[in-house]
Amino acid sequence: MRRRMLLFALMALILALAMTACSSKTDAAAGAAQATEPEAVAGLVIDATTLTEAPTFVDWNQDGTAMQLIARKAEGQVRLAFNTCQSCGGSPYAWFEDLGDGNLQCQNCGLTFPLETVGTEKAAGCNPVTIADFIVEGDVVTIPAALLADNAARFANWKHFE
Repeated sequence: MRRRMLLFALMALILALAMTACSSKTDAAAGAAQATEPEAVAGLVIDATTLTEAPTFVDWNQDGTAMQLIARKAEGQVRLAFNTCQSCGGSPYAWFEDLGDGNLQCQNCGLTFPLETVGTEKAAGCNPVTIADFIVEGDVVTIPAALLADNAARFANWKHFE
């Protein structure tokens, strides 16, 4: 009986040591993942010095899906939107073209809207999809890879480049 208790205590000690060793390896691995996280954020990078009040159309290929963003500067701030319509989304023709008069026009329904609303909270309805989650560091604008991947489905039927 005493031998069984001693054996049980020894097994419990070995199990406790094994759990502690695994725990420290897991914590070390978690620390390594955190150290590489900023690299995972990288996605589309835009040179902010090239942006003006006029729209710049930025092409992007997300895992075989052609996407396009509208980028501009207004009041010194970067404004971004996906070049697909909030209302007409899903249509093969749900993108916007610059009319050159301060307005953009949806190529699906023909509605126009003021360029000044691109990338703002005011943009609703038949407007490009505002991008609010981006990083500006100096003259570099970065749209996170995860955000691009999450929005690729908006362009699944897009016929803009055909």
